[in-house]
Amino acid sequence: MVEYAVVDVETTGFAARGSDRVVEVAVVQLDRHGRVTGEWCTLVNPGRDLGPQHVHRISAADVWHAPAFAAVAGTLADRLAGRVVVAHNLAFDARFLTAELHRAGVPVEVTGLCTMRLADRFLPPRAGRSLAACCAAAGVVLDSAHSALHDARATASLFRRYLRFGPLAGTPFPPLGLAADAVEVRRGVAGVAGVGGAPAGAEPVPLVRGDVVVFTGQMRSPREVWVDRACGAGLVSQGYVTRSTRVLVAADPCTLSSKARRARAYRVPIVSEDDFTGMLDQLD
Repeated sequence: MVEYAVVDVETTGFAARGSDRVVEVAVVQLDRHGRVTGEWCTLVNPGRDLGPQHVHRISAADVWHAPAFAAVAGTLADRLAGRVVVAHNLAFDARFLTAELHRAGVPVEVTGLCTMRLADRFLPPRAGRSLAACCAAAGVVLDSAHSALHDARATASLFRRYLRFGPLAGTPFPPLGLAADAVEVRRGVAGVAGVGGAPAGAEPVPLVRGDVVVFTGQMRSPREVWVDRACGAGLVSQGYVTRSTRVLVAADPCTLSSKARRARAYRVPIVSEDDFTGMLDQLD
């Protein structure tokens, strides 16, 4: 008897087979009638910067203690086993899950049903095909878009509307028999006050003219504005971190970027934009 597993992922970008990684994954399990029988969601530490944080709203502090994908692969596979995978824009989610599973040593292809493609059959032709548009056309509430669990819940509700017309067949995800003991790490509970040598709200670093500063992350002001301000104050802006770097200015002081990892290895202080503004004021 067919059952379903609705999935959604948040990622650092679009290059599933390149440098981008999953940062959050959610599964909502449904019975053959579309009734929810289980939920699972966890943040994932991608081992790199988080990409468009303004989209998924996940901070580096959120994922600092989250498991790597390899550590949750068995639990994810167990949640999918024997069920038909469902996603909105399945091609995107399946591509990322397949790539991450392969990196974790699990050579399996994720396939299933796509609620976006099925919308052509079940929703009015003039309705858009984004998750928000499909939910609106079907009378489904979508809360907190670009949160993996909320998007998976909304997709599950949308799919339930489709199931009113009868069961939908697909190939179930195969049982893999992996250890399924990963602990969920949810949004808002994994954050840390500070990491390494760069806590949020770090003590100001005394600067003198000639000090080398490096910037990382997508800041509130364009990068060139910060570079101009630093150089105008007599500092030297550099694109990479060395032992002689005086300070790394980060959009997120808990960032996992390669610059931040090198800064922590060299014990270079990592500060926020606001901290750096105060340091410039003191320098002036």
